[in-house]
This record gives sequence, structure tokens and C-alpha cells, in this order.
Amino acid sequence: MKVHLMSVRPEERLQEIWSTLPAIEQGAVLDFAEFLAHRHRTEPRPEEHLSEEAHFRVVAALDAVTALSQEAGPTVSNRTHDIDL
Repeated sequence: MKVHLMSVRPEERLQEIWSTLPAIEQGAVLDFAEFLAHRHRTEPRPEEHLSEEAHFRVVAALDAVTALSQEAGPTVSNRTHDIDL
């Protein structure tokens, strides 16, 4: 097998290797790729769960945001601005 420089694009390298494979091996590679693609489409993804500590941190942050939005501030009016117009 030839030694290649890093300047060769992966697609070119793959095409070169592919062209040297016998037809039966090319078929096996295609079958394996199809098997992997099918498995990827049909297998359920494992659910990711937060640790209890991470869950409490997220809930606390959300509670803090909620508290900020519930604070009563001074009355806002645009009347002074409207008079200037």
C-alpha cells in the first residue's frame, strides 16, 4: 500500500481504496453500512437523566427567574414622553 501525504482529501483516499477491493468485499462493506444505518434508525436512543443534584440546580435557577419576574416595581408611564411629542 502506498504512503500518502496529508494533502490527499479523504474522499479521494476512500475512492482509491474502494477501487482496489474485489466486488464481493465492496458488497460486504455496503451491506454492513446498510445494517448500521438501519440499526441507527430503529434503535431507541437511551434517555439522558440529570443527576438529582443537577435537577435541583436547574429548578432553583428557574425558581430564581420566576421570582424576578414576579417582583413589583415602580409604575411605568410614558405620559411625560408623550407630552414632549
